[in-house]
Amino acid sequence: MPIVELVAKKTLEQNPDIGLDVVDLIVLLWMYSNPYDSNRRQISSMRNILKMSETLQVPGGGLDVTEDELTQIVLGSLQKLKSKGLVYIRSAGVHFVKGTLTEAGVDFVKQSVKTPILRRVTAEFGNNP
Repeated sequence: MPIVELVAKKTLEQNPDIGLDVVDLIVLLWMYSNPYDSNRRQISSMRNILKMSETLQVPGGGLDVTEDELTQIVLGSLQKLKSKGLVYIRSAGVHFVKGTLTEAGVDFVKQSVKTPILRRVTAEFGNNP
C-alpha cells in the first residue's frame, strides 16, 4: 500500500465530513506530491497509483476493474474535486487529461494533512517547490 493511500485513509478518519472519499483523497495527494511540475499529474499517473492502492484491489491482490473503468474512476474523482474548486482539468481529447491543483486545493491539503505526514508523502513521491 503506497504511503499516499495510508495518508488518505488517515485524513478521512480525522475529517469524515469533508465530502471526499479515499480515491478522491489519493488523487488529490498524488497531485500535491508531484515531482515534475508544480501540483500537476496526467491521468495515466493517477491510474497507476490507484492500481497500487488496496482500496481498488480484490482480496489476494489484483484489480477487479478494467483499464477503461479505472479511467472513469479517475475522471469521476477529478470532476468531484473540480466541483469543489480543488483542481483544474485540462484535456485534449480522451487520451490526454491533466489535473492541476488550484490554490484552494493546495490549501486544503495543507490544512487537512499534518505537516510531518505530508513530508513523508512528498519524500516518497517528490517535493513541491
